Amino acid sequence: MVVVTGREPDSRRPDGAMSSSDAEDDFLEPATPTASQAGHALPLLPQEFPEVVPLNIGGAYFTTRLSTLRRYEDTMLAAMFSGRHYIPTDAEGRYFIDRDGTHFGDVLNFLRSGDLPPRERVRAVYREAQYYAIGPLLERLEDMQPLKGERVRQAFLGLMPYYRGEGPAVGAGGSEVCKASVSAS
Repeated sequence: MVVVTGREPDSRRPDGAMSSSDAEDDFLEPATPTASQAGHALPLLPQEFPEVVPLNIGGAYFTTRLSTLRRYEDTMLAAMFSGRHYIPTDAEGRYFIDRDGTHFGDVLNFLRSGDLPPRERVRAVYREAQYYAIGPLLERLEDMQPLKGERVRQAFLGLMPYYRGEGPAVGAGGSEVCKASVSAS
């Protein structure tokens, strides 16, 4: 790894080689300015969150407990609000997630109490659960219509390679049927 510091090479040694202490000095000054040097004051990690968390999800506002966001530890929300990542805030101090917030309420309701969305929102909430990597919600939604019906359909079609035109057609008695094309003359 090469780090360019913008400093002149040390000319104390006649052969141009650096001593180990010179190399350590070069790594103290980064070539690319840090956020504070560039005029952007980012807070030091880990970020701390209040017990009640105000959220701005793409312009839709929500308020929930920190424990709700961290309910399932292997999710993106738990990682985001673990303190290991910086989450920007809007002008009113709400934590901002750049995502359409239309169905985030359904995600929160599942995290709060295990409630599932109505059938007409299952597909949209499933996409949100995929984005936030909420495995328990994904599993529950997969057992609901219309996702369950789609899974059954896909499994059925997977067992029926001839349905998709892959292989010979089979007649009612199990014998192959000849496919002929008729052309008009």
